[in-house]
Amino acid sequence: MIEKIRRTLIIKYTLVIAAILSLGFAASYAAYRHNGIKLLYDSLYDYLTEEVWEAEEFLNNYNDKTEIHKIKSDIKSLHNFSYWIIDKKIVHAEQPQNEALAQQLEHRLLTKNHEAGKIYYENMKNNRQKWYFIVIKQNLSLNQAQKGEVFVLANYTPIRKNAKTYIKIAFFAVGIMIILSYLLASFFVARSMTYIEQSYKKQKKFVSDAAHELRTPLAILYSYAELLEYNPQKKEVLSDIKAEIQQMNTLVDKLLSLARYDNSTIALQKEPVLLNKIISDVICSMQHLYPTAVFNFAQADMKIKLNADKVMIKQLINILLDNALKYTNEDKKIEIKLAQQSSQVKIIIKDNGIGIKKEDLPFIFDHFWRAEKSRHQKGLDLGLSIADTIVKLHHGSITANSQIGQGTVFEITLPVI
Repeated sequence: MIEKIRRTLIIKYTLVIAAILSLGFAASYAAYRHNGIKLLYDSLYDYLTEEVWEAEEFLNNYNDKTEIHKIKSDIKSLHNFSYWIIDKKIVHAEQPQNEALAQQLEHRLLTKNHEAGKIYYENMKNNRQKWYFIVIKQNLSLNQAQKGEVFVLANYTPIRKNAKTYIKIAFFAVGIMIILSYLLASFFVARSMTYIEQSYKKQKKFVSDAAHELRTPLAILYSYAELLEYNPQKKEVLSDIKAEIQQMNTLVDKLLSLARYDNSTIALQKEPVLLNKIISDVICSMQHLYPTAVFNFAQADMKIKLNADKVMIKQLINILLDNALKYTNEDKKIEIKLAQQSSQVKIIIKDNGIGIKKEDLPFIFDHFWRAEKSRHQKGLDLGLSIADTIVKLHHGSITANSQIGQGTVFEITLPVI
């Protein structure tokens, strides 16, 4: 599934980048063509105005003499040409030096019906080369009863050829960019998928570990049920069954807490709470469960207000104190300290328990993570995961320092009001 998601993301990213690049090239080509043609139109209209003025002066004194001027031009040069016509007869022309091309132009202008003021596009072949012209015509007002016309033409073959070259380069560039896009998409998707894959593996491991934790008490309950089936008088088994069911209930409650807290859309019921009061209440409840334990809470009167979810903060303190008591020997001594630093408060919980190996510390907040059996044989290893999630939901941080045989210190930092 991960590989399928990876391929899908790479293809989608590549297509999106390719589409953006293609649109960019298309827009730049359209702008280039529009600006080039517009400049050509403007210059051609100016040229037409000038030619009409000169033609009217010339034709008003026309003496049946034809003037033909040859302009030295080739297919790569931008040149303007003009033709003055009276009654379908050319009386003045500035035309290409290429005789065959000039004859083709004359034939088109004399035989085709061009409307005045309208732009026409003419193309023709000469020596295996294709020429492209823009043609504009304007009628003349003559003193005599004659029909006069002025044609101006612009050779825009270079612009058209440049546009074709631009398109070829654009297609080549888009192809190169698609390849680069694919490589970049592969790189960034690979980086993104690393986190997704890690989350997916953690989820699978979580489900597997949860199933394993549930399977063990279920197997025990099944064996107890068989025992009762064959020996109904063995009623002391019922207390063991109740203990196993309670253990399963505890596990299910913790699983539900993790599922609820891991939901990014969870709404915290925040309110102003006194941190020292919450800690004192938890200590009081713990002393009923561990009457021989010694709790040292020096700053019990230090009033520090948090804007927090009271139930979650109480659960957080309960988890950490329970963890400290669970992995401490008979001489249980737990120290709790508060230290306020500007807009933050630090909660320090220190025990004199069995400690945690240095290489195990980075993993103690993972779901169902197990280190030595001597430390984890009593618990289901979800408490610290829940504590870590609660702290993060309150935009705080939690760390642990420990040495084997010298106890463990948890430090929680939370924002204060």
